[in-house]
This record gives sequence, C-alpha cells and structure tokens, in this order.
Amino acid sequence: AAFLPAVGALQAELFPTEVRAAVAGWLVTAGVLGAFPGLLAFGAVADAGDTSAVEVGIKFRSSESGFVTGVRFYKAAANVGTHVGNLWTESGTLLATATFTNETASGWQQVSFGAPVAIAADTVYVASYFAPSGHYSADELYFSSGQGFDSPPLRALSSFESGGNGVYAYGPTSTFPNQTYSSTNYWVDVVFVGAPPRAAARTTVP
Repeated sequence: AAFLPAVGALQAELFPTEVRAAVAGWLVTAGVLGAFPGLLAFGAVADAGDTSAVEVGIKFRSSESGFVTGVRFYKAAANVGTHVGNLWTESGTLLATATFTNETASGWQQVSFGAPVAIAADTVYVASYFAPSGHYSADELYFSSGQGFDSPPLRALSSFESGGNGVYAYGPTSTFPNQTYSSTNYWVDVVFVGAPPRAAARTTVP
C-alpha cells in the first residue's frame, strides 16, 4: 500500500513547488533560446551536453527527524534511458533505491521508494539519480561560498559547510556520487514527511 503521512505531519521538499516551477521556466528558456545545448539562462543549464553515464546528487539535512519518501530530478529532453533514484548516508551507505517510471519527455520527474526512509535530525544525507545517457541539468556555482538553500526543515548545504555540494560519479551503473565540481546544483530533490505533531497535554481542572 502507498505510504500515507500521518494527519498533521509536516511535508516538505528541498525545492518547493514555486521554486521548481521557476527553475523549469529557466531551463525551458535555456533550451528554447539556445541553438546548442548548454545555453545559460539565469545561471541554469537545461542540458549540460555531457553524454557519459553519471550519477548526480545533492547533500542535504533536516532540522527535524522524519521520513524521505522519494526523489525528484529535472529532466532535459535528451536525458533518456532508465533513471534510478537513490538515498545515501553521507559516507555512502545506500538507504533506498527506486527506478523512475512513467516519465514525461522533460521537466520534473518523481519516484517513491518502496517504503519511507527514516532520517535523523541535523544529519547529512545524499539524494541522487543515475543518468545513463548523461544530459543532466546543471547550475554551476549554485552552492558556492556560504550559499545553500533553505526550505524548512530541509537545507541543501553550501559547499563551504559540506566539503563540496553538487556531487557526481561517472560509471556504467548507479553508484555513490562522491566527486564535486564548481559547486554545481544538478537539480535533484527529495520528498520529506515529518513526524505528526504531538497532541496537546490535557490539563485537569480540580
């Protein structure tokens, strides 16, 4: 059965709906205006043009414990093939994996894990996906210096605080992404559900 959050549970993602919509607009603009893949639009690249199989991802943490139920990524039209979404510990232990299905030709894609994954507060995790044909979307310097992105309780970490964010690893199959280049945001996101709020304690009046 599909996972249903408890009534009143906080639901969040690294990049909320309005941000994803704005990013999609930038990336579509990049594709429309560019005679070649990779035209910059507001710093975002619709298609990096790299054709090598690669895993790309993002380091994040939550200020409260909860569950990650799935992964999202932005897809360029040439980013074809079977995509796999993953959740890892910071050190590379695989916590969950799922294959994307029923994808659209381009735009934001989402997959849910077979079961929600419990995550601890103030602990770094890595969300990633495998792009067998490359052609991932990218935004260089997004995580540079002290810049991260906050969508409480989630935070996409800056490169300064995480030892480099925007991570990748080349290879023929899905693998832990532990390399970083130019603080690049590859537009990978997570779906988070918090614990339900505690019921208020009843006070008995004598």
